Amino acid sequence: MASQARNSAEVLGTARRCGIYMLHHACRPLELSPVKKITAFVIRRPRSVLAVWALLFVLGALLALRLDGALSGGGFSNPRAEAAVAQKTLQSTFGESPQQLVVVLRSDAPVAVADIETAARLATDAGAESIAGPADQPDLSSPDERTVALIAGFDDDSTTVQNLVPDLQAELNAAGLAADGYVTGQPALDFQLNAHSKADALRAEVIVFPVLIVVLLVVFGSVVATLLPLLVAGSALMISLGFGTLATQVTEISNLYSNIVSMIGLAVAVDYSLFIIKRFREELAAGRTTPDAVMETMATAGHSVLFSGIAVAVALSALFIPQVMALTSIALGGVVVALVALAVTMLALPAALVLIGPRIDAGRIPFLTRRAKPPVTKAAVVSSRIRRPGLVGAAGALVLAIVALPVLGLSLQSPVASATVLPADDPARQGLELLESEIGQQGLFPVDVIVTFPAGAEPSRALDQTATASAWLAERDGVESVLDAATLAPAGSPGALALEAGTTPEPLQRLWSAEGGRISTRFLATTSEGPDSVAAHDLVVEVRNGLSGQLDDGAKVVVTGATAQGLDFDDTLIGSIPLIAVVVLVLTFAMLAFAWRSVILPLLALGFNLLVVGASVGALTLVQGLISNEPLNSVTPILLLAVMFGLSMDYMVIIMSRMRELYRGGLPFDQAVLRGAAVTRGMINSAALIMVAVFLSFTTAQISIVREIGIGLAIAVVLDAVVIRMLVMPSVLRAIGPRAFGRRESSPDVPWATSAAESPAEAVSR
Repeated sequence: MASQARNSAEVLGTARRCGIYMLHHACRPLELSPVKKITAFVIRRPRSVLAVWALLFVLGALLALRLDGALSGGGFSNPRAEAAVAQKTLQSTFGESPQQLVVVLRSDAPVAVADIETAARLATDAGAESIAGPADQPDLSSPDERTVALIAGFDDDSTTVQNLVPDLQAELNAAGLAADGYVTGQPALDFQLNAHSKADALRAEVIVFPVLIVVLLVVFGSVVATLLPLLVAGSALMISLGFGTLATQVTEISNLYSNIVSMIGLAVAVDYSLFIIKRFREELAAGRTTPDAVMETMATAGHSVLFSGIAVAVALSALFIPQVMALTSIALGGVVVALVALAVTMLALPAALVLIGPRIDAGRIPFLTRRAKPPVTKAAVVSSRIRRPGLVGAAGALVLAIVALPVLGLSLQSPVASATVLPADDPARQGLELLESEIGQQGLFPVDVIVTFPAGAEPSRALDQTATASAWLAERDGVESVLDAATLAPAGSPGALALEAGTTPEPLQRLWSAEGGRISTRFLATTSEGPDSVAAHDLVVEVRNGLSGQLDDGAKVVVTGATAQGLDFDDTLIGSIPLIAVVVLVLTFAMLAFAWRSVILPLLALGFNLLVVGASVGALTLVQGLISNEPLNSVTPILLLAVMFGLSMDYMVIIMSRMRELYRGGLPFDQAVLRGAAVTRGMINSAALIMVAVFLSFTTAQISIVREIGIGLAIAVVLDAVVIRMLVMPSVLRAIGPRAFGRRESSPDVPWATSAAESPAEAVSR
């Protein structure tokens, strides 16, 4: 307490004497940069800053407790695309319930009628507006009648129906119907996806926090220095999750929000804290007072962290472009946690350092203790075994380009109508797989084709056209069966005569509508290889491109269903990749060019980042091919592009800033590059190890897309930190020469121009 009081008195005394915080003993007015002004405020009011931080921490934690129930599953569809718009036509024209749950019963003997009726009653009690069973649709029963399905239609919104799933499953289990009973269907799959996402995030955090403790203890060698990054990370997560709860009151947010908050938040918060604390200890070791050390730390490492945090947020904001819920949720979570982690690092962490001071090294671990080294001076000479840096840099870039080659044959697809994203013991997956093996789940996820004839079309002509379209669909590759009005009511049948007379019999109402003087008819094409197969996707494309040519002029053809919605989602994402890439590249280039007043360095950064993203996606494609026959999720490459362009700025800015600092402090260019790489190597490797640990912890996820993202980001970080930052970048810089850094003269607008041997006061007063 005495030491803390002395530190605070020293800071307050200086502030009161000068009227403004300044570092030089001569109290003359200084023009402070925004970072220094913020830091000066924090140094004057550390307890106030920490009190606000603690309050936000508590409020965020309280709000975070309500987040799980507010998040939605799914989000892998484009609400503006043809399939989603056509889905609304099904609701308005054919009375199709927007949400459908499927109850699957399996028994060792034919399922009893009483069990079917009880299951139907349970679904009705849960709010189902319609129930279809084997009595209504014989194809909802297996040939031996030991497996049956009931389709329960709900008119509520997706989130409401999803939240009915656990209670309905529990009631089904309690009723003891048949041997097994499962609740499945798209809302059930989405609910279970949400539940497992929560469990995945919690499991990853439980795994990674002990790993982080060990890594930080090895890096710092003291308990206090280890605890600070963990507090920063924990508070950033709680505040960001609490913000997510508030955001759900405004818009629908996917369960991926919590995953990305944990994944990105843990990585950046701990890394940013590592950069700040390492530099703070260096400044203390150089003999600076606590206030001077904090000011110098934030003017150098703090400025780099500020830039890095903004870069992460800007890069992730590009994911808002496709305007689909899954990516919007990822973008929102990433941007929020990056900015929150940045705010905590720039405000709460320096406030804590002001109060802690030299006690940052308290709680030393004897066999891990490493005293912080003061900033490097001009005396030592660093040598390199690389005699031909240009050749080495080119060779490293070539290796990464070769690793990226599998991207050329990359296959992307989001598993919208599949349960394979869920663990094998999940009841929604078990129910769907039981349907597929015993009944055939293709009938639950048909390619749904709607043909609307021009106003005034005669029913007889529309029925003839329906028969023509049905025959054309049945001839397509991959089509197992087609259900339509012409099939159920062939020409001359009582049903056909009723349709021609303007009356729609009840069995045909789900397939034929003549309301408002316009006839619409519906075709349910069941595919032989399942709704997520390549053949099903090809069928959707073929129908959209070819069916209208078989019909009279003016007939409108639209395709919906799970397969069509998945295809539209994939097309939306793949089509948005060029714009996302341009936005990320342009914004990153602009930020780097502004910060470094250079064109060469930003171009190098973009080239390095593209190599890393390409190589990581290429490596991930190879890994995916070894462990699965499924294509990569279409979300993964876009997310890797945005996230890695943001995260790689950490290493780029930290290393390049130290190199420029040394060069502008008077070192020869070659020595500045080599020494900058040398003095930051340990910190960068530690930061990379932390990120890899965080990302690999998500490979334990039960949700396949989360595993893909975790593996991809871990690969990217290793390639970025080890190959690019420690080998390729220094070699390329040495090959280019001093023109890469521009003029040697220091500028007051460039905080890292401070010489290592120069005092903060001298740097500020220049």
